[in-house]
Amino acid sequence: MKRHTITAFALVLLVLVFYPQRFSQSGGAIGQRRRTRNPPSQTPKKGTIDYSRFSHATKEHTEACKTCHQLPTANSAKVRGFPDVADFPDHGACVRCHRQQFFKGVQPIICTDCHTKTSTRDDERWEFRNSRRPQQFTIEFPHDKHQDVIASLRLLPATSARAFIKSAHAIDDRTRKYNNCTICHAHSRAPLTPPGGWIDAYVPAADTFKSAPTSHDLCFNCHWQGQEPSRENCAGCHKPAAASYVPVESPKRISVKFRHDGGGAKQNHPAECTTCHINITKSTTLRGLKPDVPITSCTECHNKDGLRQDLNNELAAIDKNKNFVCSYCHTSDVGKRDAPASHYSVAERPPLKRADLK
Repeated sequence: MKRHTITAFALVLLVLVFYPQRFSQSGGAIGQRRRTRNPPSQTPKKGTIDYSRFSHATKEHTEACKTCHQLPTANSAKVRGFPDVADFPDHGACVRCHRQQFFKGVQPIICTDCHTKTSTRDDERWEFRNSRRPQQFTIEFPHDKHQDVIASLRLLPATSARAFIKSAHAIDDRTRKYNNCTICHAHSRAPLTPPGGWIDAYVPAADTFKSAPTSHDLCFNCHWQGQEPSRENCAGCHKPAAASYVPVESPKRISVKFRHDGGGAKQNHPAECTTCHINITKSTTLRGLKPDVPITSCTECHNKDGLRQDLNNELAAIDKNKNFVCSYCHTSDVGKRDAPASHYSVAERPPLKRADLK
């Protein structure tokens, strides 16, 4: 019996000497620590519905807009200054179909669609529309039809009733400019800085470019009621996009030094917009829309015998130095390129490539 006890003790001693890493100081295995309980993950598993990303493309979400959205919302007068959709739908629009997700846990993930914080004590919501999220709709705006309406108004006698339906927040007729695109396109407050900053540190003046409507205020002057698409027919202008996209906030500008209110001391630039933008009135959509001003719109004044020779002077400078950077209209990112064939055509010269010059 004594021999067996000594043998067992020796075996235990050998194990402790040669395999000490298997045991902790307390005599238990090191790998057998107490498990900590992790909180449930807010990230949806693969293959499940992500309720934190609302999509209008979902079949159940393709009902009429007014099914969920109210017009006007209670905060629109304060936020926008006119009746508009300026807030997310109320909780009733969500609970109607998503009661289970709405009351799931202390911080339901579905609430993050509209709220910056998921808390019963904090009602703070994202700005509507949430600029952090990709857009799901494109806008169908027929420039051609609106141009025809503007043109027809000029032909009506002063006493004739206007075809537009006026709303309570419409601008007074005496302040309107029916013969100009500035009805919708006024001066911007300040040009948005493009990604990467301004080329050559050239910052355009505030009156360089025209702004585009960013809300319904100008639309509702005519389309509040009666004139279709009216305020209740959102689908008349807003069309589902084929895929979500992030809009470009700073449009690409080729002639960034052009100023709409420029033109020297006489300010020769202000004129009928279609004097230069000859193709834009034919557009039936905003998709892929470009200013599209031909060089001939510029050279009527800037490359005319006896007046100015701005284009010819810069083309001649390229002839003398192939590294010359055209700077009268352009910043260096554009001015260092080969001049387009249209520029040489106006100058009545064959087009040249800088690489072919010595």
